[in-house]
Amino acid sequence: MKLLHEIADCGLPITAGVLKTPLNVFRNLLSRVAQRATELNDPELNILMLSLNLYEVSPTEIQKAIESQLAIINSKPKNLKQQ
Repeated sequence: MKLLHEIADCGLPITAGVLKTPLNVFRNLLSRVAQRATELNDPELNILMLSLNLYEVSPTEIQKAIESQLAIINSKPKNLKQQ
């Protein structure tokens, strides 16, 4: 999310301002996806969101959070993993 902000607000020359709108739309959409993912609280989806840095987790804590989600996945019975 911060990368998109940097591109839209700092990295584009004034003549490329037309790109700000699609970047901001994409940033808002990603924010909504992240919000919905937190509501669903699916460990596999959480890992993807953590990998994309879309959850508010300290960069030093991301790997620990991913490992926590993997532990949840691995603790489920096999028949529940396939659903």
